[in-house]
Amino acid sequence: MKSLTQTLADFVAGTRFDALPGDVVHECKRLLLDTLGCALGAVHTDSGRIAIDYVTQLGGHPSATVIGTPQRLSATSAAYANARLANVLDADDTFPTSTHFGNATVFSALALAELHGRTGSELLAAIAVGFDLGARIGSWMGAPMQIENGKVIGWNELGGPAATITWAAIGASASIAGLDAVQANHAFGIGGSNSPQPTLRKWAQSVEQPMYKYADAGWCAEIGVSAALLARLGSTGFIDILDGNNAFWKFYGSPTHDDTALLSGLGSDWQILNTTYKPWPCCRWIHHPLTAFSRLRARHGLVPDEIERIVVRANPFALTAIFREQHPRDMLSAEFSHAHALAALAHDVPAGPRWYAEATMSDPRIVAFRERVTVTAEPTSSNIAEWMTGGQWRGVPGGVDVHARGEVFGLTADYADGDPWTPETCFSDERIIGKFNVMVGLDADGSGPDELSVAAHAVVDAVMTLDAQPVERLTHVLSTLTRAMATLARH
Repeated sequence: MKSLTQTLADFVAGTRFDALPGDVVHECKRLLLDTLGCALGAVHTDSGRIAIDYVTQLGGHPSATVIGTPQRLSATSAAYANARLANVLDADDTFPTSTHFGNATVFSALALAELHGRTGSELLAAIAVGFDLGARIGSWMGAPMQIENGKVIGWNELGGPAATITWAAIGASASIAGLDAVQANHAFGIGGSNSPQPTLRKWAQSVEQPMYKYADAGWCAEIGVSAALLARLGSTGFIDILDGNNAFWKFYGSPTHDDTALLSGLGSDWQILNTTYKPWPCCRWIHHPLTAFSRLRARHGLVPDEIERIVVRANPFALTAIFREQHPRDMLSAEFSHAHALAALAHDVPAGPRWYAEATMSDPRIVAFRERVTVTAEPTSSNIAEWMTGGQWRGVPGGVDVHARGEVFGLTADYADGDPWTPETCFSDERIIGKFNVMVGLDADGSGPDELSVAAHAVVDAVMTLDAQPVERLTHVLSTLTRAMATLARH
């Protein structure tokens, strides 16, 4: 009987673009565009500048594009900087194991696609395969929730999403590098044994946030690229890292695992179709109350000055101190603050880097609004374990009670805007493109300075036709967009 490790290595090495269903190809394009936008939006943040300065110091052969800059550096450096950039604003996609796979999947694959001169269709196949591997490893270990007496009470002490991001990068890198099944198996062993520590619980209980959250997405991508390149050169790793009594799930500290979730529907049930997109640049756990608030605003025409206070009803994962913070000190803490997210949304701040610009963070209206937001538990959300399927969450109830006009406007959202499982919340292509436009400095409809608008439209077109184009076309139009963004920043 073939091992779990070898079965997945065969899948990664043997899957070609022609095997992908049309909806999977399209979702890969959507994920690629969304992830590019998230990275471009973070270029001028402190964390983004650090990532770029770091790889600039390293130098290296000009093999791959560093997003948002005119530089080309080594594949490992480009993968590092780009994946970290994509996670900086916390606007990137979220898979329902509480994991951001897009950043490391996309940018490990893109770096090696440039290094090896791959086609657009090969890049899309690598994204599909890498995402699927990471998502299956995550589902295998299950969403990182702690359950007592059938109720979810918070995060696991060990396990969590950090290492599974690395697995997505390993899969994408092995695919785009053209590894055979034996080499892919070794890449699994190399990358898996060098993946991040399970720091999720430490992160969740820390008020002062590090720039990389619970793991640096850049390192996750770099590990994937390095593992594939090393395996291609003949380096070896554990060939049974997912099997036996000392399998990955065990030494990573996961309290459970489900082999069925790891392999069920392999090659037919593509996990990328279950990822969620973020309309707002903040933690996904904040999106359910934000969705409820957004709907109440639309229904009742609520404006900031008439809102006396808001009581957020949050799920058990979003009740720690960082989520209750009314006075976030910086962008990192603001990304997890219910109060800041609601204030930015209420004042119609464009949902991109401007949410965390100094002018927004210190705006007296934003500051005052944050002080009117408190957080309590959503009673029905402790039952979310009952909504689980294959190690993944689906509905995660959260809501708001808005006190205004002498009334209380209350609403609960079981699903958040950007969830693919309901028609009401599923993100359309138009919204993906609109988000990209905002991230690069345009209005959602693409209006703005002509040079920037034309350049952004060219990137959208290159992504959406990527299966018929070389990767060089995409990187060329990205360079043009980078110059347009730099011109706008100077003025």
